[in-house]
Amino acid sequence: MTKNIKTKVLAAVALSAFLAGCNSTQDGYAGAHPVQRTQTNEMNTIVFIDHALNRTDITRTPFGDRVRDTVKVTLDRSGMRNTETGQLEVWTTIRNRTDYDLQVEGKAMFFDADQAPLMDESMWRRVYVPANGTAVYREMSLNNRAQYFLVELREGR
Repeated sequence: MTKNIKTKVLAAVALSAFLAGCNSTQDGYAGAHPVQRTQTNEMNTIVFIDHALNRTDITRTPFGDRVRDTVKVTLDRSGMRNTETGQLEVWTTIRNRTDYDLQVEGKAMFFDADQAPLMDESMWRRVYVPANGTAVYREMSLNNRAQYFLVELREGR
């Protein structure tokens, strides 16, 4: 009888460990940490769509969540302004947190006063960011109806 109970307890422990492993998230993107991949994109924001640049990995274990941040680049400042011709200009300062040079690509999408897309989308533009240095990504709308923007950043390919 005790051998049967020990076998059941051992099976329950093994099943719990297996389920805890299945509950871990692929590349993180779950839990209490705010993670951009699962967040709704707001207007006038800059989003990392390549999570090799800036992400949070969360792995669930029987002893709690293990959190690991990967930060290659951060955004120091960003902003927008209207030019003299009425176009919307958006910019951000990208800081390289690594000890090697990086290539970052950015793309901007512009929206009107009702937050409707203007089909005013830039091509991917490559920015070279030196090791432990900064660079500026800047984009301008094609027409003067743009009121909002969304910038997507990814690692250069």
